[in-house]
Amino acid sequence: MDPYLQITDNELVIPGLKQKRVFFHISDTHLAVRDALSTEEEARQAEEWEARWMVGKENFARSFGEPFGDAQRITTVEGFDKMLAFARDERPDALLFTGDNLECMHPAGERFLAARMKDCPLPFLAVPGNHESASLPGVWEPGVRILDYGDFRVVGIDDRLGTVSGEDLDRLAALGNEGIPMIVTCHIPVSTAMNRERMSKFSPYFFISDETADENGIRFVRFLMDCPAVKLVLCGHIHGYSDAEIAPGKRQITASQGMIGFIHRLTVRGE
Repeated sequence: MDPYLQITDNELVIPGLKQKRVFFHISDTHLAVRDALSTEEEARQAEEWEARWMVGKENFARSFGEPFGDAQRITTVEGFDKMLAFARDERPDALLFTGDNLECMHPAGERFLAARMKDCPLPFLAVPGNHESASLPGVWEPGVRILDYGDFRVVGIDDRLGTVSGEDLDRLAALGNEGIPMIVTCHIPVSTAMNRERMSKFSPYFFISDETADENGIRFVRFLMDCPAVKLVLCGHIHGYSDAEIAPGKRQITASQGMIGFIHRLTVRGE
């Protein structure tokens, strides 16, 4: 396997599930792209982002005690293409991107990502991160997004602003009332009584708290905690791997940074 790639395995058991499913969870690729259509200023900006992240991604890896070597010292574009190539070979049921796919909404990056996902032979669900806007046509759209597998769903939520819109919360509540098990994907992790100590190591920028968020943010956290249909939360943003309960028996997995080749392989199966 390519030494750039770092694979972690997670599992979710949903009683009664008839078919095993495998997902690749990828986050925080922070693509910094320049192409033939970029202006001189756009190209210069992309180079600056790339240089900053070449240092920043190593610092994050060291702070989380995660492996980092020469294989990780490649550009964001090279790394992203390696992950897509691996996914094409492995053929998971879907790719789940949990935000900060782009360093920011810049023309070359938008062109690159839209083209890559148009050519992707696999189903995917992407949500925007705090570096991004609510929409990138062909990649993610405003509103709640759903991959439906019949006996469970993967549901994508835009929480990039540290809260969730009232409309999306109402849609979430309606889905929860249907009782079909769901995996919720978002960008910013949540902080509850059960993972508070863990999240307190980060500044409030890095989480949505059931104590300090706005009314909609608190409603979002409590929905994740209290809704029986929610079985797992997948997110990113902190640039390091974490697997912790946010409510009894309910886990939140934060992905490490895609910039250093992390793919979190999630197997969902019945008992």
